[in-house]
Amino acid sequence: MDNAPSARKIRDIKTLRDRSSERRKTGLFVAEGERLCAEIPKEDLVEVFMSSGYRASHPTERCDYVLKNGEFERLADTKHPQGILAIARQRRYALSDILGGSLYIILDTIQDPGNLGTIIRTAEAAGVAVVIMNKGCAEIYSPKVVRSTMGSIFRVPFLCTDDLGDVIARMKQSGVRIYAADMSGKNLSEIKFADKRAFIIGNEANGITEDVLKLADEKVSIPMAGKVKSLNAAVSSAILMYH
Repeated sequence: MDNAPSARKIRDIKTLRDRSSERRKTGLFVAEGERLCAEIPKEDLVEVFMSSGYRASHPTERCDYVLKNGEFERLADTKHPQGILAIARQRRYALSDILGGSLYIILDTIQDPGNLGTIIRTAEAAGVAVVIMNKGCAEIYSPKVVRSTMGSIFRVPFLCTDDLGDVIARMKQSGVRIYAADMSGKNLSEIKFADKRAFIIGNEANGITEDVLKLADEKVSIPMAGKVKSLNAAVSSAILMYH
């Protein structure tokens, strides 16, 4: 018989959902929705919660706790929940473990959760080895970022760092050429990109910080027609990833 979660258990899940400090402390996060829950590697899956309606139509799937439909709606982060969410373990990567690739994305203070999630999903499609972020980026395990990755968060290695400069220096030592997306840069159609390359994408409003920009080997711009002056960070990332 399926268990009903205690009031304390529900409070704990809501705290994990809402507070980055709780996610950092526990090393856990909330994944919501049928597709995301199905993507969680078995070794990272901790608990599964279902609404009574969802459980009735999925009687053979793993379920640790069942909530009444209304209770589940209050626990979920989305307006129209599908009826399933899970608690999963976070993953941690070290640069030394993932420096053998040929394509990298470096994110300098990307703050919109939807942008970050979309970049991670696109990175998987483009074959990016690692997504590197500074601490000014949106938190990767926040509910909106997790949903926006549509499962790619479980497969794309990523590194969050306090010191982008140190990481970029180590990448250069391993033979990676660093390109910064900047409006003053050379048109990307005029550049022969190195086999081992990394693209730096800056903040949605302010671009790449000066200290990080000066570490790039070359600046690259995306040509634009009409009166458009800039592109969304996720769109810019996608264009560069496929070059």
